[in-house]
Amino acid sequence: MPKIYLKPNVVFEPLINQWYAWSFLLQPATYALMLKQSHLRIMESFVKAPELHKRSAEKMAGGPFLNAGKEMVPHIQALLESSKEQGAALLRLADALRELDELLEREAHGDSLVPLYAQVPDPLKGLVELGYDLHGHATFRLMERLLYDSEYYLESLQSVNAFLADSDDRSFMLSTPRIPQLHMVQLRLPFRHPLYDELFASRRDGADPELIERLLRHAPEGESSRAAIESWFAPTPPATKTAAPIEDGRPVRVRYFNHATVLVETADFTLMTDPIVGYPLGQGNDPFTFADLPERIDYVLLTHNHQDHVVLESLLQLRHRIGTVVVPRSHAGFLQDPSIKLALQACGFERVMEVGEMESLSVPGGEIIALPFLGEHGDLHIAAKMGFVLKAAGKSMLFAADSNNVQQELYQRAEKIIGPIHTLFIGMECEGAPMSWLYGALLKQPLGRKFDQSRRLNGSDCERAWSLVQCFQPRQVFIYAMGAEPWLKFISSIDYTEQSLPIVESDKLIARCKAQDIWSERLYLKKEIRL
Repeated sequence: MPKIYLKPNVVFEPLINQWYAWSFLLQPATYALMLKQSHLRIMESFVKAPELHKRSAEKMAGGPFLNAGKEMVPHIQALLESSKEQGAALLRLADALRELDELLEREAHGDSLVPLYAQVPDPLKGLVELGYDLHGHATFRLMERLLYDSEYYLESLQSVNAFLADSDDRSFMLSTPRIPQLHMVQLRLPFRHPLYDELFASRRDGADPELIERLLRHAPEGESSRAAIESWFAPTPPATKTAAPIEDGRPVRVRYFNHATVLVETADFTLMTDPIVGYPLGQGNDPFTFADLPERIDYVLLTHNHQDHVVLESLLQLRHRIGTVVVPRSHAGFLQDPSIKLALQACGFERVMEVGEMESLSVPGGEIIALPFLGEHGDLHIAAKMGFVLKAAGKSMLFAADSNNVQQELYQRAEKIIGPIHTLFIGMECEGAPMSWLYGALLKQPLGRKFDQSRRLNGSDCERAWSLVQCFQPRQVFIYAMGAEPWLKFISSIDYTEQSLPIVESDKLIARCKAQDIWSERLYLKKEIRL
């Protein structure tokens, strides 16, 4: 029987309760607070003033404004009501987290915390450990693994929203839920389900046409979704653009896919950082797509737990190709620092390896070293953030991600261990959003505007990036992780001009590097780099 092949421009948005899924919506405690403090509030506000939301979303893409008109009010009202019903356990958990904060603030003044276990709110009993820090402040730690086995991890809320795309236009992920439209089909399957692997593998390998029947069983609209699902497939495989394998003795091949996504291919292995893969939309940008990837990706490196670096939309579509996912180790159980490993394991990734600061992982002909980075997290204590050094085939690369080099002595100490670096990739989104933009729902109480504006989610400016260059003495410096590609605006909300501070500062760094005979450029759209 002839096979069918998934078309290259079918978009698959992972959803949790109709909202675009990212790691903070996977972990039950962080999702409970996001649901109560963010999602419900946005939907309630929209129902009261839809036109205000529509106008504000058009002016400020990254704000807490739902991007829809008044015609969507009945749909959002229905989602609001179902969220309160289906998420009732999560809302109880959110209330319990705040009650526990109040209990510790009221009762814990240096005495033993053992008597307080009896007063832990019922939804949290058996899920927390109480303790003091060395300054005598009482807090709690979540038994995070148990949360994924509890009544608060609701796989029934997981789905994938699929549609044929002809533009990059998508509403901002943090403020607009995905309401089904005529050209869309939502597959009601948990992310870990193996049917997704079969579906995504059909891009390259093809599938039996019977796959359509099995997909239909998980589409709420049933038979009426047939035409849309059938439109995802073609009778012939898409043109593959995968480059020939690297032969022994040949140079390492490096491809910049967009944002913080870099594909490294050697004769012995393939590696990808912070995967985001674009779609061919025929708009002239011609991004690297799934067709440009090798059949297998031996290692995926995830630098930190932000929505533009742990991108489930791409990771789920690559799961069947990935060998090992390497992630930074979190603080284990603190709200602001959920485990990337546990979230990915819940999504069906079988081999996820955590690494701590300066730990290394052997790869064929080389090693991967995890490098700590400072900044970009609003001064919150967060451990799950690492840059990565890759040494292979006689070359060395540092993927510094969004590191804000606020203390150059950190990298001076690291350089004594790992030595000079041939190629540096550094993010320079040096303006950044206020801390509450991403973490506000987790705070015990709102942060004052003055403090919120000063504690930004920003990377290095020219001076701080130049200190990194001086430290590692690279031969080439690439500015990446800027979120400027047009297909990323729904994740990053970024729209630069020539006067934007990150552009001005990165231009200054490029000029300074070139003045010292160091090749440098700001990466955009795509690029193939020969080392």
